[in-house]
Amino acid sequence: DLDEQGIKFPKVDPPKKVEYLMDEKLNELFHKTVFYLTDEDKLKYSRYQAIAGLKQEIQDKYYENAETVSKSLAFIMKTQLIKRLESSFYAFKKSLNKITTSTKQMIEMYERDSVFIAPDLDISDLLNKGYSDEEIEIEILKIDDDKPKNKKFKQSEFKKGFIEGLRNDYENLLSLNERWQAIEENNDPKWNVFIQLIENEYFNKDKNELGKLVIFTESADTLNYLTARLKRETNYKVLSITSENRNKEFETIRENFDANYEGTFRNDFDIILTTD
Repeated sequence: DLDEQGIKFPKVDPPKKVEYLMDEKLNELFHKTVFYLTDEDKLKYSRYQAIAGLKQEIQDKYYENAETVSKSLAFIMKTQLIKRLESSFYAFKKSLNKITTSTKQMIEMYERDSVFIAPDLDISDLLNKGYSDEEIEIEILKIDDDKPKNKKFKQSEFKKGFIEGLRNDYENLLSLNERWQAIEENNDPKWNVFIQLIENEYFNKDKNELGKLVIFTESADTLNYLTARLKRETNYKVLSITSENRNKEFETIRENFDANYEGTFRNDFDIILTTD
């Protein structure tokens, strides 16, 4: 029946593994980082388990299932960092710097006896913008009627050991962060292999008759990194798509990359990078 209707499914090759090699110094840092990110003695992600760090009577008053929620959030952050590390060094460095900074900020809040736990506000962003504790309290009050779980707590409301966990996390995060931030952009073995494949294989006319390439990445930071380097270091025309511009560029995507597009096919772009 399919033959009679002229319907044919294209043959799809299986995925091909492409390896990249790190130099000895980078390889040692990579494996040390994976160990630190996954070993609870090195990182407990205390910054993201703050509600579990509250005394039991405080938990019971304000939060349900604090232990379970905290462990889930810490696991999500650990998974996110591992994914970022495997996505690109650029994305990982950005995320590592952010978690290092936010952990330091919580230690500083604790030391001044004013710890904000606000799931509905980006406290780190407010602090980075120069908001005082009083101004942050005002922001919390603005949404308190609809979102009552945003609170300020004192040192005395936390269990013994909470601040020690934060400080241990910060020391190890800071050590990793300083080493990763010292890694220069041109020391990126994954990019080196990737650009060689683009230049020597991915646009080979025997394999890529239309001269189009689709690149997926889970991380928007990696997408921005790749877009910038491709535009700077190659002559390929690059279209970068995220959820923010997907609808706006819908027709452009179809005109340039949809093999089933029934209108006039265009060649305004050679490469599409997308998080979707």
